[in-house]
Amino acid sequence: AFADWQRCLAVNLDSVFLCAHFAAPIFRAQGSGSIVNMSSTAGLFGLPQRAPYTAAKWAIRGLTKALAQELGPAGVRVNCICPGSVEGDRMDRVIAAQAAATGATLEAVRDDLTRTVSLRTFVSAQDIANMALFVTSAAGARVSGQELVVDGHTETF
Repeated sequence: AFADWQRCLAVNLDSVFLCAHFAAPIFRAQGSGSIVNMSSTAGLFGLPQRAPYTAAKWAIRGLTKALAQELGPAGVRVNCICPGSVEGDRMDRVIAAQAAATGATLEAVRDDLTRTVSLRTFVSAQDIANMALFVTSAAGARVSGQELVVDGHTETF
């Protein structure tokens, strides 16, 4: 329903815009700053049955590019991280739902999902945090307008 579409975009896209909207004047005034938006590999490949989420995550990539161009002259860097499947409660729920729907074991579903990733594993929250730390550090001082994919190289969904 349209209400679900609106809610998904509010949570996943409007929130990113609002954070940047309120951070930008502060960063402009100080002549530096780094905004790190969260997209997803869904914003790179698309996900069937998840059109609102996919649309929001694709839009974050475009918003990141536009903001990097707008804020760059003021010394503000803007990037987005595109995580793949992240180990944890959410993936456990996804695996359980797929297992229930297909009659497969949890282990079989997990194996099927990790086979779509070259490194054959999900990423951790720490992997994503490490990328955010890098891109906001002095080591990432010349990185802006980029889509930083942290996913172990997702090959397919």
